[in-house]
Amino acid sequence: MPRVLITAPGARGDDDPRLQALRDAGWEVRTHRWPAGRPTLEETVELVQGNDAVIASSSERYTREVFERADTLKHVARWGVGYETVDVPAASDNGVLVTTTQGSNHWAVADHAFALMLAVSRRVVELDQVARTRKWARPLSRDVWQKTLGIVGLGRIGMGVAQRASGFEMKVIAYEPYPNMELVKKWNVELVELDEVFRRADFVTIHAPGEGGNQHLDNAERLALMKPTSVLINTARGVLVDEDALYEALTTGKILAAGLDVRQHEPPEDDRFEALTNAVLTPHVSGSTQEAQAVSSVMVVEQIIAAGRGEKPHGLHNPEVWDRRR
Repeated sequence: MPRVLITAPGARGDDDPRLQALRDAGWEVRTHRWPAGRPTLEETVELVQGNDAVIASSSERYTREVFERADTLKHVARWGVGYETVDVPAASDNGVLVTTTQGSNHWAVADHAFALMLAVSRRVVELDQVARTRKWARPLSRDVWQKTLGIVGLGRIGMGVAQRASGFEMKVIAYEPYPNMELVKKWNVELVELDEVFRRADFVTIHAPGEGGNQHLDNAERLALMKPTSVLINTARGVLVDEDALYEALTTGKILAAGLDVRQHEPPEDDRFEALTNAVLTPHVSGSTQEAQAVSSVMVVEQIIAAGRGEKPHGLHNPEVWDRRR
């Protein structure tokens, strides 16, 4: 009987009814919850070895050594769209399939990006605390209406944000190397160079992948281009933003505020951003709505079953390995 290990937090336990299709297909299902912090290499190898597939969380790292030592592993399926914790070339070298649930939560992330824009500009978190004191001070907030929105990355999520911005009559500018021109025209997006996004926008929202050399895409130089009244939103990947540079920009007034759903280290290794009133923080939950999790659960289960039956699964990131998979 093939065995699948589930470390992804979306699963509610061994008896999660959403996993029944795996059991019906002949899989032995086991779930595991990591304690706080990132497991070591040895802990990861010990847990993964003996399983044919893993529905993986973002806690454990799937490195070359993991693939070489956990030699029963045939398939790493991410319950989500990110795969920066998986060394895909190393997986391919060892004949291991890597899948993600592409298209499972883009609307939820777009909603959350807009929620952070509104929360930051209207000072929702800060004013909530004021209201709870019953002192009813009324510090002024700022409009989102008819402001300039800069989007870095016009995939499903970025284009979803552009669509939502139309309801606020925002001027939308965006950087995207491979744009869908039909949607660009539909939502009246002006394509510009990357630095111009940071220079012109009142709100910059990042929706680029964390892989492919994008680390610190938003660095001190680009933060210096932003207006002192501008806001940075990141619901993509923490590695895209130089956190030292962002902290300096927020504490010196180089930019107005930030909304961060993702951090370079998760959980963060310091609490400096938590002390800032001009930062709204959420714990990497932008894609985690009930509806999105339901779609993801179906997709990831179908991927495991399909690959186990010898059918190429949806969301395969290394299709070149299919004919020489373990």
